[in-house]
Amino acid sequence: MTLFNPESLQKAQQAQIELLQQISSKIFESVEQLTQLQLKSLRAASSDQFDNLRTQLSVTDPQDFAKLQTSLTQPTAQAERLMEFNREVYELISSTHADIAKLAESQANATAQQTQDMLETLTKNAPAGAEPAVAMLKSALESAGSTYESVQKAAKQASKMAEEGIAAASKASQATVDAAKPKAAAKK
Repeated sequence: MTLFNPESLQKAQQAQIELLQQISSKIFESVEQLTQLQLKSLRAASSDQFDNLRTQLSVTDPQDFAKLQTSLTQPTAQAERLMEFNREVYELISSTHADIAKLAESQANATAQQTQDMLETLTKNAPAGAEPAVAMLKSALESAGSTYESVQKAAKQASKMAEEGIAAASKASQATVDAAKPKAAAKK
C-alpha cells in the first residue's frame, strides 16, 4: 500500500474544484441580486424626480411654491429609502458571507478528515524507528487544527460584533429619521 493514493488525491482535487465552482456561483448570484437592487433603487429615485418635476410645473401661486419647497427639502423620505437600500445591501452581503463560510467550513472538515486518514495510513506503514517523526507530524497537524479553530472563532466573533455595530447604527439612523418626522409634520 502506498502512502499517497492517487485516487484520493484526485478526489481531493475534484472536491476543491467543486468548492470553487460553488463559491463562484454564489458570488455571481449575489452580484446579480445587488445589480437588481441598484436598478430598483435607481428606478424609484428617477420616478420620484419626475413626480417632483410634475408637481413643480403645476404650481401657480407663490404660497403653493413655498409649501412645495418646504416639502421637497424634507430628507425623511430620502433617508428612509437610503436606509432601506443599505439594509438590503447589508443583508445580501451577510447572506453571501454566511453561505461561503458554510461551504468553506464543510470543505475544511473534509480536508481535515482526509489528513487524519492519511496520517493513520502513515502511522500504520511507517518503518521501524520512525515513530518520533510520525509523532512530531501528528503534533504539528493537531497544532495547525487548533490554530484554525481559534482563527475561525475569532472571525465569527468579529463578524458578530460588526453585525451588532451595524444594527446599532441602523437603529440610531432610524431614530434620527423618526425624530425628523414630527418636525416635518409641524411645518405643514
